[in-house]
Amino acid sequence: MMPWRSTNEDASSAENMQMNEPNLKKKRSDSNNCHQCRRNDKGRVVRCTRCNKKGYCITCITKWYARMHETYFAEACPSCRNICNCTACLQSDVANQELLMPDLCISDKSQYSKYIVRVLLSFLKNFVAEQNMEKEHEARIQGLSVAGLRLPKANLSHEYQLKKCGNCKSSVFDIHRSCPNCSYKLCVSCCQEIRDGFISYCKLTNNGNIICPSQGMGGCGPRILELKSTYSVNWISELLTKAESVADAHEPSEGACSCSGYNHGSESDHFHCPTVEAVETADEKHFQWHLYKGEPVIVPNVLRRTAGLSWEPLVMWRASRKIKSTHDLRILEFSVTNCLNWCEETINIHQFFKGYTEGLWDSEGRPKILKLEDWPPAESFAERLPRHLQEFVKCLPFKHYTHQAGYLNMPAKTPKKSLKLELGPKICFGYGVDEHLGFCSATKLQYALSDMVNILMHTAAQDPVVSSASNEKANENAMRNQQNERENKNKGKEKIDSSTLANNEQRFDEQKGGAVWDVFRRQDVPKLEEYLRRHYGQFRHKFPLQQLFHPIHEKAFYLTGEHKRNLKAVYGIKPWTFIQKLGDAVIIPAGCPYQVRNLKSCTSVSANFVSPESVGECIRLSTEYRRLPHSHSSKEDKLQVKTLVLYAVCQAVQYLERIDLNNTLRNPFEHENVQPGERPSHSQTRRELERMKLALVTKGHLFQPHMKEYLLKEISLLTDKINSSAGSS
Repeated sequence: MMPWRSTNEDASSAENMQMNEPNLKKKRSDSNNCHQCRRNDKGRVVRCTRCNKKGYCITCITKWYARMHETYFAEACPSCRNICNCTACLQSDVANQELLMPDLCISDKSQYSKYIVRVLLSFLKNFVAEQNMEKEHEARIQGLSVAGLRLPKANLSHEYQLKKCGNCKSSVFDIHRSCPNCSYKLCVSCCQEIRDGFISYCKLTNNGNIICPSQGMGGCGPRILELKSTYSVNWISELLTKAESVADAHEPSEGACSCSGYNHGSESDHFHCPTVEAVETADEKHFQWHLYKGEPVIVPNVLRRTAGLSWEPLVMWRASRKIKSTHDLRILEFSVTNCLNWCEETINIHQFFKGYTEGLWDSEGRPKILKLEDWPPAESFAERLPRHLQEFVKCLPFKHYTHQAGYLNMPAKTPKKSLKLELGPKICFGYGVDEHLGFCSATKLQYALSDMVNILMHTAAQDPVVSSASNEKANENAMRNQQNERENKNKGKEKIDSSTLANNEQRFDEQKGGAVWDVFRRQDVPKLEEYLRRHYGQFRHKFPLQQLFHPIHEKAFYLTGEHKRNLKAVYGIKPWTFIQKLGDAVIIPAGCPYQVRNLKSCTSVSANFVSPESVGECIRLSTEYRRLPHSHSSKEDKLQVKTLVLYAVCQAVQYLERIDLNNTLRNPFEHENVQPGERPSHSQTRRELERMKLALVTKGHLFQPHMKEYLLKEISLLTDKINSSAGSS
């Protein structure tokens, strides 16, 4: 526990004790109760000399603040330090007011805005080109030129209503085809695939119109799908023109960083991961370069930024079970994954958190290796754990990217009325590894939804207490697993499950870390997929795979040390392999497959963000989602990447236009070479007024209507005055 940092406002113990005698007696009588347990019958209470109000009994200090000496309580109690984990303080929502923190402010938004436009411009061009192709088809059908084409605007009940393509289920961006009779819609990508013959159930008329599919396929029958637009006519094309005028061609230099750990010629089975000390302004370019290259980054010891609120599992349990204004059954129990057999089971929340440190055993004497992911539900994190949410936000590195309101986080650009993306944060609790038995919890190979930051908030070595009979049974199971492993290896068909993960992995010093990560490069994904398709029969799965649609989106594989050695020997690829220590923030760029294995019981919190540098990978992943079966768990287009790009470019361009307009209005005669103190001529003044008027006409939408009207009126009056006095001095 970090020692208390006093401030100038803190009073010394002696000063706090100097008060009127009646008030002193009242304070002391109140402090007989322990602030934590609200009782006064559990022995000695250590009173805080800072607030002189609260006290904590020795029993609660020992139970809930084991790492803090009682002298710290006397100097400043946990409530004064903002780390009190009593039920009342844990549920205090005052902390939520501080979530949007001052360090999100940036000194030069112009440079950030130009950077956003520069990185996203090529994607916006591709979107416009894709839409123009569909416009050209429609123009030929109607016998018009593209310039003469007028598309009806989509009739939505809400301006920001989410629309999904009836075929691929991806979000509809702008131009799309819609049935006038039912709600069936087609994105422009599916329209092109229908014309190319890739989609058979949608029919074309002789002149190229697409017919609404039958009711069994989500449509209503033989109606012509009409081409419509979500936004105003030519708005996106005009935005592209404006973006091109403010963008430049600069990209991060190839030689910007030399700390990358990838070396194909290395004999090692893995390579080290770049570590960036998150001094936000000094190292942002360094971090930005790694993000641009698609390389994971470790930011160590981010917990030093927090007050030190406890992330002990029983503290989390006490916080969540006392939530307000809801009767959600998930408070008391939830579904967890047993990594021993990859099956789900329901467990009481208190039992789960108790087993986090003490362990749980089944009737066969085997440890239950349980994992709870994506908890609590997104809509209730701030309600259930407001103080813990604040702690997580405080320790986020590079907040311009990772914070939900960061200027370089693309979802922050969407309108306030739009549907918010579910990007976290989420908590993952995973039981640890038993050294003797070789069991561990693991996260199988998968993609993150987008860029991801994962912070290890708490670790604990399990200390299970089991009966001798259970221990003997567990030893027999371990010996049987080892014998089966040898037999399978001799047969050349190694069946892998969680009971062999730890035995097959490289040995790590468990005292120094909580989890082992393997992260693969984006450019190695095709070879990785090929390996998994060829060898998927060597893996043991929760259910037999009837069909392998996508080896990574299935989230069904964990690569052991033997698999990774085979990958390097046959395909020449290897992952970044590294240990995540307590307080480490691991940042995984979008499009990098990863897997995780716990060395201890771990509590980690992760959140997704969408950086400009990773938009291309997010688009690639969304294309893969389109091709998955409708029933696949990864089918849904959760990011709506095209919409994020549109709003990000729009906001950046508007900001740059506003700055340019302000400069024009505030710095007159800048283009007339009028020196300070020099009086401009009538012709110079007239030209400058015309320039200001033109700026208001073309960019006046950036002002409130009444302000634009006022400025234009003033410019008109000044112009008339100049014209009437022409020729006079």
